[in-house]
Amino acid sequence: MKTKEVIDNLAGGMWLVRTGIFKHATFVIYIFFLVILYIGMNFGIERSQVTERTNVKVLKDLKADFTGKTARLLYQSKRLEIELKLTEYNSTLKNPHEPPRRVIIEK
Repeated sequence: MKTKEVIDNLAGGMWLVRTGIFKHATFVIYIFFLVILYIGMNFGIERSQVTERTNVKVLKDLKADFTGKTARLLYQSKRLEIELKLTEYNSTLKNPHEPPRRVIIEK
């Protein structure tokens, strides 16, 4: 066989006819369908993983923001900080000298 004949047989599809691949056309179509399904599922899984990674990143940022705001709020709610803010704004509120009392109302 010459090289040109081999190339013509391969490019023309004659080797498919000689091997009998057309007898198994339904099986070949089934395999083709499974390959397409596999590729589609991989794309879907990859897309969901990308979405999950971005959601985890956003969640981490939100958690850090929450932690920072909580720490700032706890610091600002200390008694000394409140007193400094009140004096800064020239407030007339003073510290209580007595502890709070419980008021009981009888019927």
